[in-house]
Amino acid sequence: MKVVVDVNVWISGLLWGGVPGKILKLAKNQRITIVASQKILADIEDTLERPKLQSRKQYCGYKTAYLMTIVQELIQPCVDRLLEVPQLRDADDAVILASAIVIQAEVIITGDLDLLTLHDFENIPIITPQEFLSRYFNE
Repeated sequence: MKVVVDVNVWISGLLWGGVPGKILKLAKNQRITIVASQKILADIEDTLERPKLQSRKQYCGYKTAYLMTIVQELIQPCVDRLLEVPQLRDADDAVILASAIVIQAEVIITGDLDLLTLHDFENIPIITPQEFLSRYFNE
């Protein structure tokens, strides 16, 4: 199953675990394939460098380079594609939708309310991490 995971889910999964962490574990165990473009990877890295996350990374004993190594091990890369989606409040969210189209994802996993309010895009469901686990893995 090919999925696109939004940056907020990556950050939560890497630094806090919980439900987003379970999704990353599914990828580690090769039960799902997380596909990410270079833009998504850059967004993850930029987010990990934000000052508000430094204390959490320090508490966990992680550096950004180490976390990005984990991300690289869990993803299948895809090409970046530009996409204009007029109904998006945050134009930066278009990269998630574009990646999903490029790889013909079965689902987009996010905690972003701007994306969740779309419900689906090009017939690709947009759901929360918990919804994903419940719907596809009975968790």
